[in-house]
Order: sequence, then C-alpha cells, then structure tokens
Amino acid sequence: MTQLKILLANNSLSMLAGSESWAYTLAIQLKKLGHKVQCFSPELGIISEELDKEGISSFNQISTSGVKPFSFVFGEEPDHNYDVIIANHNHIVRILREQFPKTPIISTIHGIIHFQKENGQEVWAPEHPELESGVNQFIAVSEEVCDKLQRDYNIDATIIRNFIDTNRYYPKKKVSKTPKQFLFNSNYHSAHDPEVEIIRTVAKHYGAKLTAVGMNFVQTFDTVKAVQDADVVIGMGRSVLEGVAAGRLGIVHGRWGTGGVIHQGSIDEIRKFNFSGRNNDDKYLTAEELIVEIDKFYNQKTIDWGINYIKREHNAVVAAESFVRIARDLLGQNITRVIEPPMKKYKRQKDVA
Repeated sequence: MTQLKILLANNSLSMLAGSESWAYTLAIQLKKLGHKVQCFSPELGIISEELDKEGISSFNQISTSGVKPFSFVFGEEPDHNYDVIIANHNHIVRILREQFPKTPIISTIHGIIHFQKENGQEVWAPEHPELESGVNQFIAVSEEVCDKLQRDYNIDATIIRNFIDTNRYYPKKKVSKTPKQFLFNSNYHSAHDPEVEIIRTVAKHYGAKLTAVGMNFVQTFDTVKAVQDADVVIGMGRSVLEGVAAGRLGIVHGRWGTGGVIHQGSIDEIRKFNFSGRNNDDKYLTAEELIVEIDKFYNQKTIDWGINYIKREHNAVVAAESFVRIARDLLGQNITRVIEPPMKKYKRQKDVA
C-alpha cells in the first residue's frame, strides 16, 4: 500500500502527560510502519524535542499558507499536503479544519470531562468533541467514553484503547519475591495527599521503598528505569499500563478512587473506565484492603497474564495499524474508486434529549 502523509496534532507537546505521551508513541509507531509523520501543537517543548530526535518534525503555528515550521534551520518551507489528520482536543480540530477544509480528520476523545468553568461560565473543555468541523471519524479510548459520545452527542465512535510501546516497556527483570519497591506515577498529586498516604502505609507494611514520578515529584521523559526498578506500579491510565507491560503488578489508584489490582478477573470492569478508578464509584480502598489485594495477586501468574494482556490489547503497533486502516477507509483506498469522505455533523449536547 502507498505511504500516507499524516499530521498528528495535540493540545500540547510540552508536558509529560497522558495525551502527550499518547501522541509521541503513535507518531513513532506510524513512522515505523513506513508513513510520513509530522506533528502540530501550539505549545512545543520536551515531547516535540524528543520527536525531533526521531526524525519527526513539529510545528506550532497556523496561517493562511498552512502550518509554519518549528525550525527554520535551512529556510525550507515544508510541504503541508496531508492525506489525513489525527487530532486530539476540540480547539485543535477546529484550527486544523480551517486550514485543511477537505482533509479527513480522525479525532480521539480521551476523557469524559467535557465542560469546565471559565470566568463563572460553563464552557467546553478540551475533551469535548468538536461538533462543527466535519470530523470524519471519532475514536474513544474506552467504553465509558464511547457510551458518553453516543448518549450525549449521537456520535458513533470506534474504540482504540490506550496503547503502550512494548519495545520500551517490557519485563527486563522479574519482580522481587515480596514487594521491595512501590512506584506512584501521577501528575495529580503531591507528596502528602491522602491518596498518597494510603500507598505510603501499604509500602511501610512491606518494609518497601516508595518512589514517585509526576509533575509534583520528579519529572522525566523516560520513565522506563523507574518502572523497571519497582515491583508494584500505581497510577491511572497510561501510567499503570506501562507498569503492567514491564512485568510489574499494576494498581489503579488516583484522583478518581481506587480501581484495584489489574488482573484477569478485574480487567473487564477496570478498562471500561480507562483505568481511571471510576469502576469503583470513586471510592478509595483503605491501606488494609489494598494489602489484602496485593497479597492475593502479587505472583508470577498475575504478572505473566498482564504482560500478555498488554501485548494483545494495548499494543502500540496494533493501534497504529488501526489508525492507518481507518485513514485508508476514509480515503477510499480499500475500494477500487476513490471517493471523497463525508463531512459528518453531530448534535450538540443541548439538542440531545
């Protein structure tokens, strides 16, 4: 099949957070599949710098002539004729639709917080789907998001779950016989928040060390070593999935409550809510309750199941292939006659009964 030229866009490429890591991982995998990838965000930084090291250019400006380059080292104007756009966040979709009125757009919705307060008024949050820009295909990261899009906006979305680069996060070494180190990976907490104190008590029970990475702790682009040094990884979303991929025991715990240990019996409910903890009705387990769960599931059988589960259900290669397949469908490349994809319109939430 022919190479695709893809523009991948996100609200920010300057922070070590979920959608930024998602964008970086997808860009790398799309390039490995043989496609030409460029990235756009109004805010460039550490993620765009890491992408540049991999030969993927990033841009931060839009004008009537297209996206202006991040770097003018050689003074060359890049070619911005894209086959498809993959974009997160409604205002990013809106900007790009204005510049590329006929290019198919695939828009991923990562969360369920679709409104926020600004100056005392309720406005769209970044994860609110862009309804007026003719998005050609919406993607949801979980059943929870998919159901909300259908219920509130009459949008039929396709689920592509959060994905992990299993060539980076893999079981380099086995976990200790009993937990010796816990890693809490979160951008939402500080050292003495009640949620962290629960984990501190659990670690103390095992005589284990507690480490943490995140915006209020140590920040690092490459969390691989921190994950592989731990026996138990605690967090939400991509943070905890990286731990499971690396052969650690994963526990969903954070701003939305305690989802619990990730294991074969819990996975269906936990993943419906994108490993957020909302599967437990926003409740927190006590330290004692968590210790019971850890004692039950801290074993090689659970670890091995988790490694295989991530490879099967959250594999970045498979996710990238899914995006490419959707792009080719929109471009009409899987049929004999190329047709222009429809520009879909959706109902606003207030119009839905």
